[in-house]
Amino acid sequence: MRLRSRFSAATLAVIMTGAGAFAATPAHASSMSTTAEVTVIHGIPNVPVTVYANNKVLIKDFKFGNVVGPVSLAPGKYALAIRPFGAAASTKPILAASVSVVAGENASVEANLTAAGKPTLSVFANPTTTLAMGMARVIVRHTAQAPGVDVYAGPTSKAPLVSNLVNGKSATAVVPAGSYTIGVYVHGTKTKPAIGPAKFTFAAGKTYVVYAIGSATSSPATITVAVQKY
Repeated sequence: MRLRSRFSAATLAVIMTGAGAFAATPAHASSMSTTAEVTVIHGIPNVPVTVYANNKVLIKDFKFGNVVGPVSLAPGKYALAIRPFGAAASTKPILAASVSVVAGENASVEANLTAAGKPTLSVFANPTTTLAMGMARVIVRHTAQAPGVDVYAGPTSKAPLVSNLVNGKSATAVVPAGSYTIGVYVHGTKTKPAIGPAKFTFAAGKTYVVYAIGSATSSPATITVAVQKY
């Protein structure tokens, strides 16, 4: 999926696993599909919106934390516009972008905050390669207004899996299916997690995309997670 926007697409991705290395994973399109599968995530707090594609309503009354999809779209270019819910279709959009999708693609489009707290549209190509028996794919995309973070799987007395992960980074891990307790902390701190600790159960053969959304610096903080599964 290719994005052309007057906004910079900024993402902060965190990946967590109990074993194995961290590595970037490319997405692969299926040649058997004639449509693209697109999931939409709302990561901007306190702003219910309506999402338009080519001037037609795609998602109405879309609230913070909602995950919608996958939606099957015919290959081609789409003019996306996001307006406050209830606003006229002629209202200037909060965010707008031109997106191209291709047949067989699995992609995610997210309205989220940059590290500086500015609304942006982020587009992700999701991997679809077959997993080995007993394994799950876990992707965590930290798209919240937040500083660098440390990610722990289990007690903070152990070394973090990832240290000082900053805005714009992305990684993927394939892990044994099972339950994991994950905590995300502002870099250098261990007493008050920004997210969690929370237990995640990952089923074999599935991909889980965990988005950190909202703001860690607002008062009160709105940072939380949204989860996509396929």
